[in-house]
Amino acid sequence: MMHTLLRTTLVTSVIFATSCVNHTESDPKTTKTATPKNIILMISDGNGFNGWLATDYYQGLAGKQTYQVTRPDGTAPLVFGLAHNALNLIDAQGLPLPKGTDVAKAAGAVTQGYDPTTRWTRFENAMINDYTASGSYTSYTDSAAAGTALMSGRKTSVGRINMDWSNSERFETIAQLAMKEGLSAGTVTSVMISHATPAAAIAHNSSRNNYADIFNEMLASELSVIMGAGHLTAPAEEKEYKYVGGEQTYKSLGNKNGRDGVSYIDSVADFKALAQGNNIPQRVIGIAQSGSTLQAGRAALPDDNTPSGMAYNTNVPDLATMSLGALNVLEQDPDGFFVMIEGGAVDWMGHANNMPRFIEEQIDFNKAVDAVIHWVETHSSWDETLLIITSDHECGGIWGEGTWTNSVGGFVAEDRSKASLETARFHPEEDKFNAFLAVQNRGKGKIPGYQWASRNHTNELVPLWAIGAGSQRFNEFTRTDLKAAELWGEHYKWDGNYVDNIVVFEVMEAALLRKP
Repeated sequence: MMHTLLRTTLVTSVIFATSCVNHTESDPKTTKTATPKNIILMISDGNGFNGWLATDYYQGLAGKQTYQVTRPDGTAPLVFGLAHNALNLIDAQGLPLPKGTDVAKAAGAVTQGYDPTTRWTRFENAMINDYTASGSYTSYTDSAAAGTALMSGRKTSVGRINMDWSNSERFETIAQLAMKEGLSAGTVTSVMISHATPAAAIAHNSSRNNYADIFNEMLASELSVIMGAGHLTAPAEEKEYKYVGGEQTYKSLGNKNGRDGVSYIDSVADFKALAQGNNIPQRVIGIAQSGSTLQAGRAALPDDNTPSGMAYNTNVPDLATMSLGALNVLEQDPDGFFVMIEGGAVDWMGHANNMPRFIEEQIDFNKAVDAVIHWVETHSSWDETLLIITSDHECGGIWGEGTWTNSVGGFVAEDRSKASLETARFHPEEDKFNAFLAVQNRGKGKIPGYQWASRNHTNELVPLWAIGAGSQRFNEFTRTDLKAAELWGEHYKWDGNYVDNIVVFEVMEAALLRKP
């Protein structure tokens, strides 16, 4: 059931060059020819190359993160860009319909596409939707459509989860396929468990906003691991239970504890015990004690030496702890597993144009990747595990300081007021574009030079690293964007080769079905 690029009706424009060879293939240990039994997909939601570099600069680890360097056994990562466009609904004349249009009014859907020959002719080309009156999402995807592409290999329109644009066809996800093949599967996130990306691992819905229905579908599935936020610790109205399936579902979770090998956990101590390998259940439902995100929304805490200057919330686990707990549950299946692990609030801080907290969220994600890599090298190997690290889309239009000059104000907002944030963003009719600039390194522990062009998603390429068995298959689908490589390739030793997001599913499916 391989979904080919042709089946997705992907529109391919003229491109700078094509290539089927990644520069890192010169190392014989780089390309793993064996098929893995474990597949781990890690998603930093809403993070593009500039956002990734900003955090790597802050950590002093640009090109040196655990997933960016050759591993002790000689296995080296492959690095690519990722295009992530969705489908636009169109009317009978072929014109794009505004976001939120009733699907009954749509005559069809067309791909948004990514074309490197036109991307770089005008600065705002990757975020043109910000400057149209219709708000039609004509230049970027969302986490629902992007998650669908990553985990089912099929394109859809914004807001739909594993359903086609007309809401008439359900797509089979990689988690479903894994369980059909006898493997275990799980989904983990740092935001609400029924949000679009964790939901896309298993759920099917015409709207990402139907949170209660989505969580109930997740719960009714055979997923061995369901972990995220959405916890309620005080009396609440029914609507506040929506992220965890409604009041009745939420209150029943504790009743499942100990039944049929199911464990419900919510405390930091419980998550840590699971990560340490204590009393591992067959199935775990973990809802961290936060209503929305683990750390991004924290307030009124003491000062500390963090990018934002505020101490972290101590009554929730970090993503690394959740990831290790999930792996300990899933590895009990001798046939292997699939798991999706998301740093979900990176995107939230992109929407908020909050660079210090954006960096905090990405650091938490990087620590989770570190933990996963240590687990692979301790409990498994790169000969039997495929690890893919990427994002679903870019958010905020992050660029280097001086990319444009604002008609009013400096490069960044003077304060956190809506007016200041809006003034600092790019406005093509008022501001002067200077040059495409990557974020500037100001040293370890220092916020890099940056500007926020938007508060929305953009169509910029995002990075992807693949390590381990089956990773070589990405080389079969590459195109090249030389300008992007010029901007971001130096530290990551990236030559501009990129793939479309449906290729992530293609690679995982081939690995899962043990295709050579």
